[in-house]
Amino acid sequence: MKRFLLVVVAIIGAGGAGACNKPTADDCRLAVAKVRELYDPEAATRNTDIEAEVRACKGGSTREAAACAIKAHSVDELKACGFMSPKTPK
Repeated sequence: MKRFLLVVVAIIGAGGAGACNKPTADDCRLAVAKVRELYDPEAATRNTDIEAEVRACKGGSTREAAACAIKAHSVDELKACGFMSPKTPK
């Protein structure tokens, strides 16, 4: 029984360690807002719900990519970040 619990704790710990590089919801909101601003400057004036994009960011991006996207000043800089880039099939 102790071995079983040790294995369960090890698996949960490994799974939790993988999630440590995920951006926060606030970082994702800033990054998504920057993407919208760069691709469609008029989008900043529209009041649209971005929570679906925030969830996608939290699940499919890294802290580094989100921070890079927030700092981007052009679409080319944004593309270099790899922010929310589609995953390639293996």
